[in-house]
Amino acid sequence: MQPQKQYIVLTAFGKNQPYLIADICAAVTDSRLNIVAVEQNALHGLFIMFMVTETVEDEDLPQEAYKRLADNTKRLPLDVKVDLVESTTALKTVQKNLQVFTIIGRDKVGILKAITNTLANFRVNIERMHHLARGELVALEMLVDASELRDLAVLKDVIQRTCDEVGFDTIIQPDTPYRQRRRLVVFDMDSTLIEGEIIDELASMANVGEQVSEITDKAMAGKIEFKQALRERVKLLQGLPVSVLEEVASGMRLSPGAYDLVSTLKAMGFKLALISGGFKFFANRLKEHLDLDYVYANDLEIKNGVLSGRVAGRIIDREVKGEIVTELAELEKLSRDEIVAIGDGANDEIMLKNAGLGIAFNASELLKKVADGRLTNSNLLGLLYCLGATEQALQEK
Repeated sequence: MQPQKQYIVLTAFGKNQPYLIADICAAVTDSRLNIVAVEQNALHGLFIMFMVTETVEDEDLPQEAYKRLADNTKRLPLDVKVDLVESTTALKTVQKNLQVFTIIGRDKVGILKAITNTLANFRVNIERMHHLARGELVALEMLVDASELRDLAVLKDVIQRTCDEVGFDTIIQPDTPYRQRRRLVVFDMDSTLIEGEIIDELASMANVGEQVSEITDKAMAGKIEFKQALRERVKLLQGLPVSVLEEVASGMRLSPGAYDLVSTLKAMGFKLALISGGFKFFANRLKEHLDLDYVYANDLEIKNGVLSGRVAGRIIDREVKGEIVTELAELEKLSRDEIVAIGDGANDEIMLKNAGLGIAFNASELLKKVADGRLTNSNLLGLLYCLGATEQALQEK
């Protein structure tokens, strides 16, 4: 059995004011103690600190150091509690499986109870918890230790279903250095960056909506593969004038929050890419409007001002979407961990898997299972809180 190690633990609470931290550190130093761990915060004008210390000299008895610190903190304008705590765990060498849970949604009673109960049932310890935002959109971040879990995927699924039930979205990612070093965000287009499906709009204008929907349903059911389905649907659009494409393009609607999300990401220095199984004619319009860095989409062949009914060049399906993420990583000299991908459909699966952080947006159940997080229309802007944005910075924008 490991020998017990004794630590002197200080907790302090009171009205926030200058010099408090300096005075506490002076009291610790005067008590000949070394700081092992510390957490401090200021909430609504209140000062809160938790500090773990240890003796520096081998011959120094922890009981004596405890008394010194208790005496040296009496002069502080705070409620201070000093405890002597025994532990068999070496605080400096603990190896943990730390995961960051970001919970996003409109504030409501009971959300914390539901999530913390779930974590407790899985015997997962919450290391730290704090609000990232508390305005129209509430964002809460939890750092949890999943070391004792056999299967993290099971916990992720339960947490995400719990959040679904109370109308919140959640993103779960490992607490690694890459979490704050994402540099490229990749979007799907249809039903992600924009509302609706462009091909349905075109089919409606060409009076072939029913036939196109039939082919789409077969593809979704796995009866025909994506490339064949795309070719068949585009063939039905043969003869459609470019003027109709212009009309549909002018009517494209961005998903709620998409413009603010993209413009903020650009201001934060992110590169942005659009990888779509839709059409380049429309993707290029978005590139101009949103100042995107890269666009990849299928090319509708146009002859004499009308659609020929064929797709020119390589068809971008689920496999190609995944390949493009890898190509972009090489082009930008990034690791996959520095890339975020957001999509809604089954053809986004590999794209999300090839990114360091994969987000399912208003997604199918299949995509939700492979994604690191889920976002819905009302919470799209919440992604920013996972990428280092602060509530104050967003309010100033």
